[in-house]
Amino acid sequence: KEMQQQQQPAAKELHSNQLAMQVVRRLSKRLQKRQQAESGATAADLIQMVRHEAVACAGRDPVDAVSQNACRRVLKILREEAVHSLGASAQLLSSLQNNLFSERPIDYSQVKADSLRDAVSAAIKELSLELETSLDDLRSHGAAHIGENEVVLTLGYSHSVARVLQTAAATRKFQAIVCDSGPNFSGSRMLQLLKTVPQIDASLITDAHAFAVMSRVHRCLLSAQTVFADGGLRAECGTHGLLLAAKRHSVPVLVCTPAHKLAPAYHSVERANVYLNPACLLEENLSFAEVHCPKYDLVPPGLVTLFVTNLGGLAPAHLHRCLAEQYHQDDYSIDAGEADGDAGVLDEE
Repeated sequence: KEMQQQQQPAAKELHSNQLAMQVVRRLSKRLQKRQQAESGATAADLIQMVRHEAVACAGRDPVDAVSQNACRRVLKILREEAVHSLGASAQLLSSLQNNLFSERPIDYSQVKADSLRDAVSAAIKELSLELETSLDDLRSHGAAHIGENEVVLTLGYSHSVARVLQTAAATRKFQAIVCDSGPNFSGSRMLQLLKTVPQIDASLITDAHAFAVMSRVHRCLLSAQTVFADGGLRAECGTHGLLLAAKRHSVPVLVCTPAHKLAPAYHSVERANVYLNPACLLEENLSFAEVHCPKYDLVPPGLVTLFVTNLGGLAPAHLHRCLAEQYHQDDYSIDAGEADGDAGVLDEE
């Protein structure tokens, strides 16, 4: 119990939609300044500036996919409005068939940045509204997957999962089993929150007991830090073992994730991770032991049944289509060599 109390987070972090909104808002200000200050600026200049910022975001925090994805959404807006300005159909040009058989790339340097000001501003406002309401849309979609008197298993604390469970409890009664998620034991925080909802019979178990109770669980409801294009995850430590137990017992796994966490990258064990202080696990006098305490699990694809997003439910096989609608194909990969000039623009007001 003393260990659990010591591991409570000291600082409150931004939710993913708040972080994405912050990035979009500051990029919008930067774009407006660039359009007003440089009369000769083109759409290509604006695109390059936002790509620099995406690289800077990756440099500041390699595991932060939300900020990079927010930059990609703004890039998609710039590219589409530039194509509209050239007199072509953005929807037609971004279709899969035209991406495969396009003869030549679009020359964005032919479009003056000033001509895009109103259209880009309106599109960014629409994007900001989507991000602002993403959590409300997500919880309404997620609550529909929880039935009366079902047993739901979750891991640790997740703001989105908590909102989904609270929304579902408004119309039905069910049981929630929370894994404590060591070594940070955020499950205790989730339990305290769910205990305030009369319709939820909440209980706390250790991560090691997840396999034992899985046989009476109807579904697992989890969150993810990042969702990769092939259905893999970067998620809270302990998620991989939990999903393997669910697969063994044929229990469906639902991952609650807003669309801005969907990254156009593939799962790899070499992807960046965050390593915590292992002192909470082992005694400090073990000076000859090299101990790794990762914050996230890199979960391979094939273990998730359905992704519940603010856009609705997505099967893992449909992630590619959603990514194609959210981002432009040219912005899937952002080269670290672009990080110069405008890098770090979000630090400016």
